[in-house]
Amino acid sequence: MGQQQKTLFIFGLGYVGLHLAQQLSNKGWQIIATTRSPEKVKGNLGWQILPFTDTAPIDNLASHLARATHLISTIGPVAGQDPVIAAHKQQLQAFSGWTGYLSATSVYPDMPEGWVDEDTPPNPATARGKTRLAAEQAWQEACGAEIFRIAGIYGPGRNVFKSLYEGSARIIDKPGHLFNRIHQSDISQIIIAAIHTPEARRILNLADMHPASQVDVVRFAASLAGITPPEPIPLEQANLSEMGRSFYDSQRKIRSKILGQTLKYSFRYPDYKAGLHALFKAGDQSDSQPAQ
Repeated sequence: MGQQQKTLFIFGLGYVGLHLAQQLSNKGWQIIATTRSPEKVKGNLGWQILPFTDTAPIDNLASHLARATHLISTIGPVAGQDPVIAAHKQQLQAFSGWTGYLSATSVYPDMPEGWVDEDTPPNPATARGKTRLAAEQAWQEACGAEIFRIAGIYGPGRNVFKSLYEGSARIIDKPGHLFNRIHQSDISQIIIAAIHTPEARRILNLADMHPASQVDVVRFAASLAGITPPEPIPLEQANLSEMGRSFYDSQRKIRSKILGQTLKYSFRYPDYKAGLHALFKAGDQSDSQPAQ
């Protein structure tokens, strides 16, 4: 009997999921993916696209998983629970291939001093972090998933240049508030590296390990674009949404013991300056022009 074709089943064909699927498809993998709106998936990719929402489970999921060698979910909690686990826990428990779950660094405690790594016990400071941690635990209990705790995501089409050109960029001033980021490309490559060296229930922090303030990031991007950066707004006057405010309610500096020591991974974009410079050089500044 020949070796089974490597096939990734991916819940959630969003910003990260689509890029990961494209990278593995380019390597000859078959892709089965879910999305809330299959009609919006552009191009003839040769993938099997299935509809899925928290209120519309997948018909006959077991038959699709029977073709898959690997499975990953990029879907976050909805209404306080993981929608995939809620709809398909039994089928996931029966799946015998590699499994991964994309989580967030919000599961860690508020730690203004020192560093957080994979050995730091989770202790979320926000409601969003608590639901993320519960989702992680559910995925590990169901199928021994590897957990990818991801910092702030940026990359092509998702970066500060667009808001700078549109004139909507803001600098929220909270002195001493630092956070990590990670480029879309590094996320995909780290997941692929983990697939090649699998370890059930492993925790991996995906962060560039060079935390910086939002002030520094916006001002650096503005300098590349030749735009005068906006004036800082004190946090108390920023009128942020509850979700936006939660970003500033806690602080942690993230690093990983696993990426370098175990996966031997070298970042393509080790810090925000390298990532933003590459995006600017590639012309990824959206079609927007500076506000007049």
